Amino acid sequence: MFRPILKNLVEQTPGAQSAILMGCDGIAVDHFAVNSGAEEGGQSVVVEFAAVVTEVAHTASLLNVGGLEEIAVKCEKLNILLIMLTSEYFVALLVDRDGNAAKGRYLLRRDANLLRTALD
Repeated sequence: MFRPILKNLVEQTPGAQSAILMGCDGIAVDHFAVNSGAEEGGQSVVVEFAAVVTEVAHTASLLNVGGLEEIAVKCEKLNILLIMLTSEYFVALLVDRDGNAAKGRYLLRRDANLLRTALD
């Protein structure tokens, strides 16, 4: 149900390594990766960022700036794009440093409602 959407995100984003639908508790619901190495590494990265998502959402709430919608992290080797789907779930797209993160962000935003609907 989720995999075709995640696969489409990865395949349409140049340089994308994996897409992961994850709960804020750090448990992956579904994922798609270009290969097993990207799958293992991607899941590890996103599990660690689940705690960051929870903290940033909590801080946004304390500051009364509204709900968390997305986070973009640009690292030396990887861009990590996270879009909140609900208060409990988010989708992450991992894109190589030289990949097209802007297109990935657009596609994440475009397909977020498809994933929200599938979660219901």
